This record gives sequence, C-alpha cells and structure tokens, in this order.
Amino acid sequence: MISIVICVYTTERLKDIHEAVNSVFSQTLKPHEVILAVDHNEKLLDILKTELPSQVKLVLNSGAPGLSETRNTGVRASTGEIVAFMDDDAVADIRWLEKLAERFRDPLVVAVGGKAVPRWLDGERPKWFPEELDWIVGCTYKGLPVRANAVRNVLGCNMAFRKAVLEQAVGFRGEVGRVGKFKGVGEEADICLKIKHLIPQALIHYEPEAVVFHKVPSWRVSLRYLAQRSYNEGFYKSIVKKLSSSSASETLSTENTYLRYLLFTAIREKLRNFYRRGAIRQIGAILISVASTGLGYLLGEINWRQTRTGSL
Repeated sequence: MISIVICVYTTERLKDIHEAVNSVFSQTLKPHEVILAVDHNEKLLDILKTELPSQVKLVLNSGAPGLSETRNTGVRASTGEIVAFMDDDAVADIRWLEKLAERFRDPLVVAVGGKAVPRWLDGERPKWFPEELDWIVGCTYKGLPVRANAVRNVLGCNMAFRKAVLEQAVGFRGEVGRVGKFKGVGEEADICLKIKHLIPQALIHYEPEAVVFHKVPSWRVSLRYLAQRSYNEGFYKSIVKKLSSSSASETLSTENTYLRYLLFTAIREKLRNFYRRGAIRQIGAILISVASTGLGYLLGEINWRQTRTGSL
C-alpha cells in the first residue's frame, strides 16, 4: 500500500494543486491514500476542504514551518507501508506510481527516486539554460544516470520511501530544509545519508520510467535565481556534511562526480560545438553556478565554525 503525500503552502498554487491531485488519482496503480500536508496556512486548508474530493486527507503542519516538518506531518498521517512524495507544482505521468512500486519488490530497496522533466511555462527551454543545470529548477539533470541505477539520494519532487525506514531515521531534518522559495535545499541528501548510515545494506534506486513533469515558472529562469539557488546548494551541503555520520568523501561523492563531469565533459562538449545557439551562454551559466556553489560552500563552512565557537 502506497500513501502519496503532497506538501502545499500557498493559495497562489491552487490550480497547480488541483492538477497534481488529479494526476495521482489517475494512476494505473491506485494509491492507498492521498494526503495533502498544509504548511501553516489555515486559509488554504479551509479552501482545500471545500474544493477537493472527500477522499483526500488534509493535515496541517502546526510545528516548525517549512517543507521538512510538513513532510514529517504527512508521514505521521499516512497508513501505507510506502510513502511517495510529489511537489504541488508537478504532474505525475499515468504510470508514475506503478513504476516506483516495481522497485520496492526488492526487500533491500528502501527508497526510490524517479525522473522529473521540466515543463517550461513560458513554452520552451531558454537557449542559455543548459540541461546540466536542470537541478536548479528541481528536475533531473544531464549528468545523472540515464538508466535505473543505485544512487546516493533521490530527488525531492519525485521520491518514495518505506515508512518504517523514515521513522527509523526520525524523518526529515529542518536545519537543512526549505522554508519559502530559497532556503535550505539539503534534506533529501541528508535523509538518504542517515538511512544508509543506519542500514548499510539498504538500496536507494533511481527509476527513470517513474516520471513527473515539474512546472518551471518564468521567475525561476534568471541568472539571479540560478546564482542564488547554486549558492544555497553549496551552503546547505556544507551543513549536511557536518551533520552526517558518513565520511566527507562519501557525503559529497555525488557532488564531486558531478563537478568533474561539468568541468571536463560538459564544458568541453559545448566548446567543441560553440557555433550552436546558446552554447557559449550555457558555458557562462555553468561557470556562474559552479562559482556560486563554491562560495556558498565556503561561507557555510565559516558559518558552521563561528556557530560552533560561539556555542562553546
């Protein structure tokens, strides 16, 4: 039995919420239950009570604000053996849940992440925005495995966990979680690292046939957002590294592999095809992202040391 949790927080996404809910009720594999976890917005909760089908379970996060505790609220309300998560601005492919569920036939698999395809609300991908940076808009990026494979962590807008394992790991950690548009972005890596530390034999899988379409509004397609999101990635990954019980090399293994791919494969390919429209601008975007991430990581390290020194 699979419970689906969709976290919501703003009335601005009412249309998106309806589309997300409709997509999960249209699955080839019917969910055990659909839960909408509302983050500190009683007005939104009241609206959803009147607009959504009665079979949707609505719960309010009245604890710590943010995505982490809202997810934890949804998990506590769930009764399925597996809990799947999808963003409120995503739409699930009709076989999404079926494909996630197939992976859990292996008892060693404790988490499965699917593929998130960007749906550009302005019509098409901006020429300057490379596929290698699709993680910035919450989507599967070029450089990840293209086939089903074991991975370090799953993608937040398209993931599923065994509920017992989430409970064993004491849920998502708010220190690295998102509050609003720009804050923490490390909770998926953090929870998966905690799980692997607790259950070394556990498998975390990527299933590319479990697809959701993640909407990308125009405000996310700017150099300012790219730099800010990259900075946050570096800052909060430094915190994840400090909080993790794993070694630094294990904690940042995915990032190190990805950085080498960007610098020695992606940029080289674009230089060879510099005549293609947008190629040079895409290289610039990659370099801005790398620099912003590095700056965020450095300042995260400094902030951590100052915090620790001040607490002594």
